[in-house]
Amino acid sequence: MYLKIEKHVPVYKHFSIFLPVNVDVRKRFKDYRRTVSDEIEKAFNEKHTPHQIALSFSIGIFIATLPTLGLGLLLFLVLIKLFDSISSLALMASVVVMNPFIKPVFYLASINVGSLIIEGSIVGTVDPLTVVTYLYLGSLVIASIVASISYVVMLKAVKRYRKTDLHVVQEIEDEIIHKKQE
Repeated sequence: MYLKIEKHVPVYKHFSIFLPVNVDVRKRFKDYRRTVSDEIEKAFNEKHTPHQIALSFSIGIFIATLPTLGLGLLLFLVLIKLFDSISSLALMASVVVMNPFIKPVFYLASINVGSLIIEGSIVGTVDPLTVVTYLYLGSLVIASIVASISYVVMLKAVKRYRKTDLHVVQEIEDEIIHKKQE
């Protein structure tokens, strides 16, 4: 599946951007998945405890799920500055997971959840202020659920990763010791 994009995009009279004619959407998606896994792996290798990494990631997911209008990143910086126990890499990895392509799905679900909580059913057309109320209430509920799930998943993943990594390190040390004895 390819998207057609212009070959030459002038930006300034002495500067232009050359874009590929065909952009492979599947390749882009694979590259994105690789970026996500790389960021999470970097967080796994930090000197924080598994609990700190998982909690940092889930806090990041919670904030990134909310409609913060760009203030979420500022809040991340404040949290990183205030608390040494916050894993900055895990916090930032959550931004990669909750990206602009996924957020509209969460916002739509949030409006529906907020409507269900307030009205008891999903409401069709309402005034903008009510939609914003539904959005924020639903976002708090969904963000809490997603953050809780992400904490459990990330905690298990970090522990499994570190256990596996430790096992590999021990095997390498055993090989080195065994070769020295020969």
